[in-house]
Amino acid sequence: MDEPNLLNDVRFLRDVVERTQPPAVNRFWPVSPLWGCVISLGYLICALLGMAGETAILPWVWPVLICLVALPLHWYLGRKVRLGIEQRGVRPRFRKDLAVCWIGIAGMGLLWTAALGVSGTMAGNWSLLCLVWGSLYFVGYLVNGVLLSGEWLWAAGVLLASLIAAFLAGPGYYWLPGLWIGGTFVLAGLLGRRNARRQTVPV
Repeated sequence: MDEPNLLNDVRFLRDVVERTQPPAVNRFWPVSPLWGCVISLGYLICALLGMAGETAILPWVWPVLICLVALPLHWYLGRKVRLGIEQRGVRPRFRKDLAVCWIGIAGMGLLWTAALGVSGTMAGNWSLLCLVWGSLYFVGYLVNGVLLSGEWLWAAGVLLASLIAAFLAGPGYYWLPGLWIGGTFVLAGLLGRRNARRQTVPV
């Protein structure tokens, strides 16, 4: 067997093994703290607008932050990490399943936000946004934990605890998950950084 075919066979077997092994490390961990900062900023803006009674502006906060701030920064950091991985001789795979998952979560969240704003429900209880988005993020964390890396399951556990606490405390405390969503992204990023540093086997 000539060498090119042997190398192709080795790459194929390596891809098969990686896809069947449980998630171990997320090389794109720098993207998670970015989203944590953007999301924390978003909830802070929503809280200030809600307390000021400016509920008409609330439906526009997340589309602006996601489309004009988070996505461009996500692309920039993701490209930087991808180039670093490629310099080590590895071609990172584009995870279409994760992309579809988070596009769906963002779309559903924006639709719910718009529906709450148009119906007038948000005017009486703006903190309901935190509960809605927190529930959607929890689903995304579970998907990340299964498909990407295990640190997202820790983030999901912290977020679930805050959702349960807010639900049991009543509508007056629906803002509680908003305090933790950005923090859970940062937590996942820090755990991913630790796992990446401990990982000695090439990606």
